[in-house]
Amino acid sequence: MTSVIKHSLRAVAGSFGSYHPAGWHPKLSLTLLGPSSPGRELVWTVARPDGSPWFEHRVPAPVLDDREHTTVELERWQEGGDLDEAGTVEFTLRLVSVFDGADELLHDGRLTVLALPGEHRYAVDNARAPGLGLVALDTADEPDAPRLGVRMFVAGDVEVWRLEAHCLLDGVRLGTGSVETADTATANDGQIMGQTIAITFDGVRGWNNLSASGWGGDWHLLDQHDGRYRVMLVSGSAGSRSAVAGEIGFEVRNGRIVAPGRVEPDVGFGVAIVVGEGASAGDGAGDSAGECYGDAAVECYGDAVTASATASIDDAYACRVEPGRRAAGVGAEGASAEGASAQGAMVLDDETEARLGAFVDRAERLLQTWEVELAAPPPYDFGQMLAAEAVGRERAGCDELAAAVSGVDDSHRVLLAGETIELGDLRKRIAALFPAAEARISSSTEAEADELAPFRALLAGGKLAVFDDHPADSFVYTTTDRHIIETPEELAAAEYWFFEGPLDVPSSARVEGIEITGSIQGWRVLGWHFDTSGAVLDEFETQGLGPGAPKSAFRPPA
Repeated sequence: MTSVIKHSLRAVAGSFGSYHPAGWHPKLSLTLLGPSSPGRELVWTVARPDGSPWFEHRVPAPVLDDREHTTVELERWQEGGDLDEAGTVEFTLRLVSVFDGADELLHDGRLTVLALPGEHRYAVDNARAPGLGLVALDTADEPDAPRLGVRMFVAGDVEVWRLEAHCLLDGVRLGTGSVETADTATANDGQIMGQTIAITFDGVRGWNNLSASGWGGDWHLLDQHDGRYRVMLVSGSAGSRSAVAGEIGFEVRNGRIVAPGRVEPDVGFGVAIVVGEGASAGDGAGDSAGECYGDAAVECYGDAVTASATASIDDAYACRVEPGRRAAGVGAEGASAEGASAQGAMVLDDETEARLGAFVDRAERLLQTWEVELAAPPPYDFGQMLAAEAVGRERAGCDELAAAVSGVDDSHRVLLAGETIELGDLRKRIAALFPAAEARISSSTEAEADELAPFRALLAGGKLAVFDDHPADSFVYTTTDRHIIETPEELAAAEYWFFEGPLDVPSSARVEGIEITGSIQGWRVLGWHFDTSGAVLDEFETQGLGPGAPKSAFRPPA
């Protein structure tokens, strides 16, 4: 049966003429959770404040597999269809099909619209009960060490960049979190009436399955610190007085967040827990208690029960590994079953954990930087050769770190780039990195030797020595009158070789009694004179000012 993630419901006021509205109509968004069969329609029926019918809006329903989700946006946008009065309107959302006769009620609720100052201005009342919000452990992003995530509604047009989020345990501040807008509630003329603020605490985690690897040693772990927590949004800036813009609280008991009311699936977090003084009392298993926190609250617009998508607190903690198994290196992937790698792993002491962390950090940096790069096929350019040489310089230090943890079993699991792998697999990958770098250097040297072999076969004596210092693949060879020579035969037959390069010529000038020094662009030409056997008869150099040497510089000195 198709269900609705109730905390995803959002209603705002729209209008047919948003610049000069003559009234309002509702806009509704929500997240559906499959399954949903083909050929069905969503039917949104809305009444007027006096209870008489207003409109019925039909759209094709999305086709969803089991547990697949999608967000649906509903709006009946029609000229002359807006209302110019405030009040509470009731609405239903149904899933119907003429093919199989299905008629499923998804929501039976209501929303209240307030009149704002000015003509024809209206907004949906989205004010939440004080302290009401969502708390979650973000297992969707990081199951082995989920960040604490919070969402709360803040009324008014708040400048988010002025907000600071603080997490406190029994009144003691733990740290700050990142703040961003999750969604915005607007009036029918576009004025911002409030925002849902999303907060993430990177330094506060639900648990750490991989603590034995040394990862995340400075995090505050909720499963190790029971107590009453508060998340406060503080608004202010330099030179102004700070004020609390929003606040919610929750309790951790026996290592778990206490769920006072609903627990629901969440698209971003995986599972979300509704908390706050207005939340329904419950057993923490996700049970609802009728309407959404009483008549005054609007968090799910009057209906928290019908076709609701539910979860349990056990779902929120499904990825957590018990501390006894963490020492064996089991991560979230192995939380549901004992694997061979976990059975063969070792319990590490603090010193070994520190050494292992140092090795894994070095290996992760090398693999992320060079593993893909070293897999590139030849030919290699100059930058790729420098990369191979850089990897080679890392070998001694990496081998030393690897030797320090040689006693740790290959089946021990560690975290690499956010994923858990066996230590043996990591060792194989890092061991393959250095031979790949050496092979690149060797193949490039061989290729260079093969390319230059025809030249070396025809050159001898001093001519060959000059060639080795100026290989043909890196220098432009010229002979008299700047004639370019390229083939092995041309180089062997030429009596003179010339090489041109830039030159900075020192210069100075006196301006108003102050001497100013600098340099002027110039050129330099190096030349060699050879006999027929390749011996060097003479070596000379010519310099001058300007962007390039004249043809006369490519002649033997008089």
